[in-house]
Amino acid sequence: MIAADMAAPPTAPVALLLVSHSAALAEATETLVRQMTGTRVAVARAAGAGPDGRELGTDPLAIVAAIEALPETCRAIVVLMDIGSALLSADMARDMVPDALRAKLYLSPAPFVEGALAAATAAGADLPVARILAEAANALGAKHADIGPPQEAPPPIAATARRQVVIADPAGLHLRPAASIVATAARYDADIRLTVNGRSARGDSLTALLTLDATGGATCVIEAAGPQADGAAAALAAVLAQAPAQESVQEPAQAPLSAPAAEGFPSSAPAGAVPVSPGRVTGPLHVVRRAMPAIPDHPAQDRDAARQRLQAAIDAAFAQLGAGPPIMVAQAALLRDPALTDPAFLAIRQDGLNEAAAWWRAVTAAQARYDALSAPYLRARGQDVAEIGRAVLWHLVPESARPGPAIPDTPCILLVDALSAAEAASLPASVIGVLDRQGGATSHAAILLRGAGIPALAGVMLDGTPRTVAFDGATGEIVADPDAATAARFAQRVAGALSDGPASVALRDGTMLEFWANIGSVRDSMAAAAAGVAGAGLVRTEFLFLDRPDAPSEAEQQDRIAALLAPLAGRPVVLRVLDAGADKPMPFLALAHEDNPALGVRGLRALLRRPDFFRAHLRAILRAGVGMDLRIMMPMVTVADEMRAARALVAETCRALAVPVPPVGAMIEVPAAALRVRDLVEGCDFFSIGTNDLTQYVMAAERGQQALAAFADAAHPAVLDLCAHVVAQAAGRPVSVCGEAAGDPRTARLLVEAGIRRLSMGVARLAPVRTCFATGLP
Repeated sequence: MIAADMAAPPTAPVALLLVSHSAALAEATETLVRQMTGTRVAVARAAGAGPDGRELGTDPLAIVAAIEALPETCRAIVVLMDIGSALLSADMARDMVPDALRAKLYLSPAPFVEGALAAATAAGADLPVARILAEAANALGAKHADIGPPQEAPPPIAATARRQVVIADPAGLHLRPAASIVATAARYDADIRLTVNGRSARGDSLTALLTLDATGGATCVIEAAGPQADGAAAALAAVLAQAPAQESVQEPAQAPLSAPAAEGFPSSAPAGAVPVSPGRVTGPLHVVRRAMPAIPDHPAQDRDAARQRLQAAIDAAFAQLGAGPPIMVAQAALLRDPALTDPAFLAIRQDGLNEAAAWWRAVTAAQARYDALSAPYLRARGQDVAEIGRAVLWHLVPESARPGPAIPDTPCILLVDALSAAEAASLPASVIGVLDRQGGATSHAAILLRGAGIPALAGVMLDGTPRTVAFDGATGEIVADPDAATAARFAQRVAGALSDGPASVALRDGTMLEFWANIGSVRDSMAAAAAGVAGAGLVRTEFLFLDRPDAPSEAEQQDRIAALLAPLAGRPVVLRVLDAGADKPMPFLALAHEDNPALGVRGLRALLRRPDFFRAHLRAILRAGVGMDLRIMMPMVTVADEMRAARALVAETCRALAVPVPPVGAMIEVPAAALRVRDLVEGCDFFSIGTNDLTQYVMAAERGQQALAAFADAAHPAVLDLCAHVVAQAAGRPVSVCGEAAGDPRTARLLVEAGIRRLSMGVARLAPVRTCFATGLP
């Protein structure tokens, strides 16, 4: 794992350090260097992982040890790295060594093998460090001269604006932020180039941006030229510096493949099963069988017509994906990427391929570029390319499109190959679990499954096809055809979670405690209706907007909100208008960058600054709510003037639509609003306490900061006292709690003791909370 040549003469004061994922690659590279330079240059290796260094990986501690093993006479150490995390490991190691050693280190962006040979030759000639670094960086010059530069290298630009920014998203430059970059760049009259770790990409190419292999924490240089260069560079810097929303993707921790057996369960996980979405489930297995459409191999008879057919298919797939949830909208952005579409059209024009063959050639080439990346999350984006590629094929060769077997109406567990995001978003309620032979924990389908609360595993290989399966989505354990006792144990954790129950219970003081549900999807609405809730205490609208560069039309908002509300017809529904800002950035609102967005323009503050959008949003909500028991809730209310302005807009919109004004209420998340709730009474018909943000602000502890997790306790007396104060000062207005605390039985009891009589929670939390109050306490 660590190796160094200790016998370097003083005539070669510059040493080399080879950092590679592969011990064999580093060793072979050193052998080449030795054949060129002999022993004149000191060379150290820090390569591989595991006890003997034969596993793929890099280790910052091993790099530190290799640095320290080089002769003290070295005045400089040039570090060559192979791919991806090798740079991150080297950068971490540089921060770990003493200042004297750190001053000697020079991380080179040169190609690993060619750069090492060039640097060693220059170091052996005792050239200055700057010259050695230049020789390494120019090591591909001979290849470029003979072959030409890489086809995807962005053209040089005479940049007049330059920004440098650290990528804030821990998952790096993945699909959604890259799509935001492309959308933002399109609004400016400027040529844009982004450079990360020596690799550059055009600002209008989604594929090129994603294959930069840019990880979270990496430094990105933004260069722009043209009439609006300054604005473009500033806007893109703001996108990259924006911390992700909580819902945004983060690479989940991978459970070990040999995870220990859970309590009372046999250790029967198949090798390679990857936990995707937690939850235990048992049920009949339904195998989804499908095939790729046949790709015609005949040449294009009319190349112009073939190009038009391909463009029509791309447009149709774009419209279909663009009407889906935010993840699918981000996938659709790939269909506007010239790095994907241009090669396809070129294959028709120059090579005479038919439209389907040309398209699939471009798709497989783009997917191969993702497969070569180092970060697992970014490699998983190749699945997005394959998904949108198939979406276009269905329009090009409809006779070969797979209908697929219908999913049963009765509960079942799906066994499928590479569940797509579109499929995950449209699973019926009968699907209680998913086993994916391919896929992964970082796919967008996995994200949607976790959001829907559907237990899932990826990388599953079963011996034969069992009739029933029991599995644990958190540990990877699977039991094929379990006996009755095993099936019962797997099912006991989820049994009754979504079952019907009372909408309210009588407490010992004679008052009624009502159980409401928090809703974020049609599936949530269906589950809430089946669970017999009194109503929906929080209907979130963010799902319409997250990561969308442009606001959805009023018609789209109306249709999707109506679908969200439909299962709850006859029950009261409290719909929260768009809660934008802070951890839920909305690019189309064009809110200014803030150093502390949690205390900035968010919630109602943001909507009041965009009155045209707010009116359109209200029109869509009111039209979708016709025939429903609709109530409208304003997020992040701070002072009475905000509520008066919001209520006036609601009344104005209702008059224009000739519909009755629904009840309007405030979400109490800000201590100022909680302390002065009596000032809000006049403008509010009800109140709902959002304990997540209220706790954050009361305890001065960011809700996403793991180091402060102990302070994120809604059961703290300070938070409970504020809740009791709101109830006491609400002048008889209904007060509910719709934060996560309502779904925790311990905290729910304390909230009820504080006077709360309406608890709204995720549907999965209803059963334990109902059980908690079955005795009529307190």
